[in-house]
Amino acid sequence: MAIQVNIDNRIFLVPEADDPCDFWTSYFAKLKSELGQENAKMIWLITWKSNGAASCTTSPNFNKWLNQNNLDVSNMATRTIADLSEIGGNIFGLGKNLTKVLSIGVPVILAVVLVGVIVLLKNSAKNADVSDLAMLTPAGRGLKLLGK
Repeated sequence: MAIQVNIDNRIFLVPEADDPCDFWTSYFAKLKSELGQENAKMIWLITWKSNGAASCTTSPNFNKWLNQNNLDVSNMATRTIADLSEIGGNIFGLGKNLTKVLSIGVPVILAVVLVGVIVLLKNSAKNADVSDLAMLTPAGRGLKLLGK
């Protein structure tokens, strides 16, 4: 939850660690409009250092916004995570196209397998006789052993 600060009759909502990334960007825009680019950058970085939302640094969009405003808040580990999540997004974009193929292909393959099983069972049943049916029961297996 943001903290409201009143300075020289100007109200600023200062974000905290659990606030969304968009709130951090709007906070910077408010500072920039009220105090200028350099002062806004300094105050925003000080606020980020004490209240920064580390989860934002894993967002590729937030990192692009940081670069556009010359703000450096992330370390190499979080930048790597953000890059990997962007790569993952591209892979999942490919996955959306694959799901269309799979949504058709999987039912077709299952239907072919089901038809194959039915044909196999039908052919097996053609050659069966009563002694084969008796072998499915424990008593039938016992009779065959006694008959030998």
